[in-house]
Amino acid sequence: MEEKKVAIITGSTDGGAGRSIALALAREGFNVVVNNREDKKASSRVAQLVRQYGAEALVIHADITHPEQIEKLVKETVEKFGRIDVLVINPGGEWKPCDLVETDVESVRKTLEAETISVFICCKYVVPIMRRQRSGRIIFISMENTDLPHVPSWAPYDYILGKSTRTYLARAIAEREKEYGITVNVVCPTSFPHVSEEEAIALNQHHEAWTNRKNCLPQDIAETIAYLASEAGRFVTGSMLQIQQVKQK
Repeated sequence: MEEKKVAIITGSTDGGAGRSIALALAREGFNVVVNNREDKKASSRVAQLVRQYGAEALVIHADITHPEQIEKLVKETVEKFGRIDVLVINPGGEWKPCDLVETDVESVRKTLEAETISVFICCKYVVPIMRRQRSGRIIFISMENTDLPHVPSWAPYDYILGKSTRTYLARAIAEREKEYGITVNVVCPTSFPHVSEEEAIALNQHHEAWTNRKNCLPQDIAETIAYLASEAGRFVTGSMLQIQQVKQK
């Protein structure tokens, strides 16, 4: 029997994209490492849902801005499963719209740490595993239009800066790691609402909630990541995949 592939989903226990990504990859046959900083109840519940797809779930609490915690996350994942095939870097900074002049500098530092330093730390510890495997998929979650001349005027300055850095950092890492069989891509969604657990399950199973949707939802992000993690997406790297609202009939 072919060994199941393993996906680490950071920030995978809220009502946003993280939980939906975990469920989509479990549906597609991946064992899943469920991660958040400290919410044991939420992470335990997502792990239960993952197991309903016949996948194994490992819960590891870690703050992705702390090197020692990410090193521990990677070590425990490899000890349990022996491999890491997919890394999704999901969480970011807080959404704090503010006039440029009134922006708090320390708040900006924290946002940039969550948006950019976390990416460096995660890749620093995961890339060596993927290099040894000669394969791997790294996927960042960013924001729509971060690679275009006209960035969104409605987003906070520090948020735009952090997400744009993620987008361009992906290109740099992708270019350097492709010789090891590692792909690196960015999913850039528009704003989307959180969904309940019941909605997340229905969407992941492509019930009516999915086929009748009129707006972008966390599942749209999850399906894009499922594609990038699949064999169909094996040659996609250095790309920014935009998920935007399309006018419906």
